Amino acid sequence: MKNWISLVGVGFLGISALQGCAASVSSDEAESLAKTQDAVSACYTNSGVNPTKAALAVAMATELGRLDPAHDLVIVGSGVGLSSSAVCVKNNCANTKALLGQQGDGPWSFMDQNVFNPAVYKNDLYASMGRQTTVLSDIQRNSPANLPPAHKLTKVAGPVDLGLGACGPHYVFQADKADGTPLSATDAANLANGMCFYGFGNCGNGNSYLRYTVTGQGCPTGRTCVAIDPTDDDNGSGSTTTAGSVPTYPLNRFYDPTNSKLGSQCLTTAGKLTTMISKCASNPTTCGFLYCI
Repeated sequence: MKNWISLVGVGFLGISALQGCAASVSSDEAESLAKTQDAVSACYTNSGVNPTKAALAVAMATELGRLDPAHDLVIVGSGVGLSSSAVCVKNNCANTKALLGQQGDGPWSFMDQNVFNPAVYKNDLYASMGRQTTVLSDIQRNSPANLPPAHKLTKVAGPVDLGLGACGPHYVFQADKADGTPLSATDAANLANGMCFYGFGNCGNGNSYLRYTVTGQGCPTGRTCVAIDPTDDDNGSGSTTTAGSVPTYPLNRFYDPTNSKLGSQCLTTAGKLTTMISKCASNPTTCGFLYCI
């Protein structure tokens, strides 16, 4: 698929950052394996925060129809929640709420801290709101023409393998202006400046899951598409990393609001054979997810 994909350096993200999850293919098998392992390690850094924030971007793009965390999210105590003014266009924002519900004390009691740390995630989201405000304030003062435009997103593909690296499948969204006309290349670049919250570019530690593609396939002619690459299973993709015939989920969780996999066998990332369980009754903020613990 690489023959029809071109990477666009958007906002403050350089080409080197775009390559953060791309493992080069070498004729030397050992070198190739080492590079692939490095790519996977780059993806799963920061206590599971990076893929979870990318999954949150996918959820918000899908369920709110835009990527505008500055307006759709608010500080709640020492964490972040959905704003009362946010307009959910799909699913009553169930996936978004479940991902925000991974913060704090609830999931901490049963999640493997080596795979995903809810406290680190909560602290990062809180700090990310400040980083986003700072970025937008700087742009407003110095180059207001570069502010992210009002826009709407429509999912046109995903999860799909775009061949861009080892992080996982991509979700692809058609990005339009609020009036339905297509975003220009400049519009697309400015849209990225509103994604600091998700770790785009140099915000925080950076987030190698976030990238853009421009393609003639999957996108209507003359349109711009945004591709986001979350970890498997946080948006109900149904794709899993398998160990034998029993699935292993990268962060030991699977977004399954219909409970289709409740009670099914799974293998934790630590190699423990167990079954998928729900924590919805005891931890309502996690509703929608099943856990392999």
